[in-house]
Amino acid sequence: MDILQNLLVGLSHLFGVIPFFLLLAGIFTGVIAGALPGISFVNAMALALPFTYVMQPINAMIFLSGLYCGGVFGGSISSILINIPGSPGSLPATWDGYPMTRRGESARALGIAITCSAIGGVGSALMMIFVSPPFANFALRFGQPEFFAATILGLVSVVAIAKGNMLTSLISLFVGLTVGAIGLDPLYAIPRLTFGWTVLDNGVSFVVVLIGMFAIGEVLGWISSRKSVSYKPTSATKARLPGIKELLKLKGAIARGTGIGCVIGAIPGTGAIIGAIIAYGVEKHVSPHGDRFGTGVDEGLAAPETAKNATTGTATIPLLTLGIPGSAATAIMLAALMLHGVNPGPMLFITGTDLVYTVFAAYLVANILMIAVGMLVARAFTLLMTIPPAILFGFITILCLVGAFGVRNNIADVYICIGFGILGFLLQKFNVPTAPLILGVILGPLAERYFLTSMIAYDNDFLIFFTRPLSGFIMFLAFAFLIWSFWAPIKTLTTRLRIIFSVG
Repeated sequence: MDILQNLLVGLSHLFGVIPFFLLLAGIFTGVIAGALPGISFVNAMALALPFTYVMQPINAMIFLSGLYCGGVFGGSISSILINIPGSPGSLPATWDGYPMTRRGESARALGIAITCSAIGGVGSALMMIFVSPPFANFALRFGQPEFFAATILGLVSVVAIAKGNMLTSLISLFVGLTVGAIGLDPLYAIPRLTFGWTVLDNGVSFVVVLIGMFAIGEVLGWISSRKSVSYKPTSATKARLPGIKELLKLKGAIARGTGIGCVIGAIPGTGAIIGAIIAYGVEKHVSPHGDRFGTGVDEGLAAPETAKNATTGTATIPLLTLGIPGSAATAIMLAALMLHGVNPGPMLFITGTDLVYTVFAAYLVANILMIAVGMLVARAFTLLMTIPPAILFGFITILCLVGAFGVRNNIADVYICIGFGILGFLLQKFNVPTAPLILGVILGPLAERYFLTSMIAYDNDFLIFFTRPLSGFIMFLAFAFLIWSFWAPIKTLTTRLRIIFSVG
């Protein structure tokens, strides 16, 4: 009862004129920033941080909460409409959302994405409200071996998105891992694969790679085809929310996505990208339409969309209860709390009850309001698609190059972006999947860092990943997932060998 009473108090604070306006402003800013290729919602949160200094602590957290929830979803709009992820977590939305747009089903795809994201976000908010202490204790037990195991699980998921191109997918993944290794060694600070170019000492930003592979690659693909874009929506097109019957058909994908997202989000250092990828891989194996994933299947869009927004609430659990940010966005929220002299931790639930439960209420309401805000912003982006392709792709190119420069204010990133755009175009031309490369660039450095710190902490004992209960369980899941993925090809190969030997 205390939880419900405190939540009502938090709702009363939230529905004041200024707090509610700040929540709406945060959602709009987040959705727009997330949807613009190259303009990450995390960057928007970082830019907004100084402005929160003049706000009350509660109002600052309300604004940032709205920006976070809206931003995680916003990237899916550009993913679905123009095959350019606005944020890393929206990468899986390109795999089935964009093919739906090419079939003229952009309105339905946007509706599924908006609704599933909202459901996942609400589920995560409820999880944050009612089970914060248990989830915080669970996350507290994670050490570097567990983080490494979770990252390996994310890398293994590339097998699930291979779509029958196992060899080319693995090659693409290893190329991504190589790109992720460029820069200074995290342990000894020795340059690797820089070839004497000091501009590469800081590595290659996965945001720049993502922009180049998808945005510039898409533009080059259109130029080379010299054909009109047949997937361009009409000016009357807008997001269409799914009906009850459609949602009931997707109930399994939504439930699994919510569960996976909530668990992944509670683990510090993981985030929406890992939650969305794992949810997609699991759904591909569970769904009876798994063999058609990547061609525009509803479950292939619903599961990762639900999962990535389901990470938002539970990622905030370790922040509020332990002072440990669970993602880059919550790290900025931690900085905002520190600016106001608020120290997150167990005592905050006693000394700052109003603040804690107002944040809980903000997450809950933000994900509900996101449906309306998402539809408005999605319609504006859909209208952009009525622009002649030459003008549209020219605008996208300029926006993406500016976004690539803005990642680190480094002109070298612009050239890197163009280079990966050319590579992305060539990979698409030869039917080599680009998603594994992106995953390698994102997850490779994380896996390396967690592996090295684990080796240092445990005297180079490689077995530590299997002897610790939690890391061992996660590694078991990764190997089980790998065997499960290879089972069908192995079974097919075995059948063919039997036929060959029986004929001989």
